[in-house]
Amino acid sequence: MDPALPIEKIAARALSLGASLVGAAHVVTLLASPSHRRYPVDRRVCDARSVLVLALAHDEAKSEMDWWDNRPGRTPGNRRLIKINRKLTKWFRKTYAVEAKELPYHAHQRGVFLKDAAVLAGLGVVGKNNLLVTPEYGPRVRLRALLLDRHLQCTGPLAGFSPCDACKGFCLQACPIEAFAGGAYRHDRCRQQLEKNESDPVVLASPVVGMPTRFKIAYCRLCELACPVGR
Repeated sequence: MDPALPIEKIAARALSLGASLVGAAHVVTLLASPSHRRYPVDRRVCDARSVLVLALAHDEAKSEMDWWDNRPGRTPGNRRLIKINRKLTKWFRKTYAVEAKELPYHAHQRGVFLKDAAVLAGLGVVGKNNLLVTPEYGPRVRLRALLLDRHLQCTGPLAGFSPCDACKGFCLQACPIEAFAGGAYRHDRCRQQLEKNESDPVVLASPVVGMPTRFKIAYCRLCELACPVGR
């Protein structure tokens, strides 16, 4: 068996390219996670050995990083993560002669469940708000991942990090449509709020006179921004 690739060097490279957090998990462990046991998994995930998870901090002072538009990647933050992934893919090929496969954001589009992967990679835990909560940035991060056909040194999961245990539930109180009223996250209620956001897009002035007005969608982040972790 080939030796595991050194995560310290890989993480340093990813951070130098602009990632905020980096972690790795074994695919066999990922496939045993709750979401991957419940839903079908793409064949190429099953054939891989490791998953490298990248997080990019989404500071509330730079809310436009999270605005959805009609360009590829949908948001500026996601486009930045895609760019980092592609540079890492070339670097893996050149440095280790290893093929890294860029994954789409959504699991149903041949990706992986990113929150599960991030927890197993030691980036954080899933909080009361149903979001990944990291020690460094709270839930204010976005995720992407790469699959590798070589073992990486696993970096998680975290031990001794339970930020929601003694919390007053600021995220639950901030929700405008009480998506957590029953004690668990309800996607159908959250979807109602997202549809409201879609019907009221952010209007941006056109940079060129005579060009069509541009629109972007600022989806609700109230539960995310209310979280005190990582302040």
